[in-house]
Amino acid sequence: MVYYIIQSQVFTIFLSMAHMTSLTFPTKVNDYVGGEIGDFKIYELNKSKSLIFQPKKENFEKNFIAFSQGGNKYHFNLIYDDKNSQKDIVIKEAEPCSYFTLLKEVDSYQLFECPKSLYIVNKSKQPLFVNELTISSKGFVSKGPPVKINGKLVYFQGRLL
Repeated sequence: MVYYIIQSQVFTIFLSMAHMTSLTFPTKVNDYVGGEIGDFKIYELNKSKSLIFQPKKENFEKNFIAFSQGGNKYHFNLIYDDKNSQKDIVIKEAEPCSYFTLLKEVDSYQLFECPKSLYIVNKSKQPLFVNELTISSKGFVSKGPPVKINGKLVYFQGRLL
C-alpha cells in the first residue's frame, strides 16, 4: 500500500502480533522516537530506508516520529488492531492538485480523491475533525493512511468504507 503523506499531518498505522509491518521511506531514516520498551521491536533494513515493526504485546496506542534525510519528519500513531493491521507500506510525498474526483458526499462534507492526496470540503458550520486536523472550510489530507472524520473511519486501504 502506498501512503502519500503531507509532512505536517499525523497518520495511523495498525499493527498485529500475526505479522510484522514494514514502512519504507523515500530517503534514509536517520533517527526515530516513540513507543515504550516492550511495545514493539524495530528493525532497520534496506540501508535504513525501511523500518520493520514487530509488536511484543497487544492493546497499545503510541505516537512515533521518524526523521529522514533532508530534514523530513513523519508523525504517526501506532495502534494495535488485529482486524485492520497492515503489512507493507511505502511512504511517498503527497501533492495538492486541482483535478479530483468525488468519492463521497454527505450533509456535512465532500471527500475528493486526487492522484497523490485527498481533498475535503466542509459543508457544515461546525469544524470537521479529520484524523489530527481541524478543517473549517477545505483542505488536503494524506492519501493512503486511514482517514477518520469526526471519529468515524471512512477511508481505509485506499477505499471508502
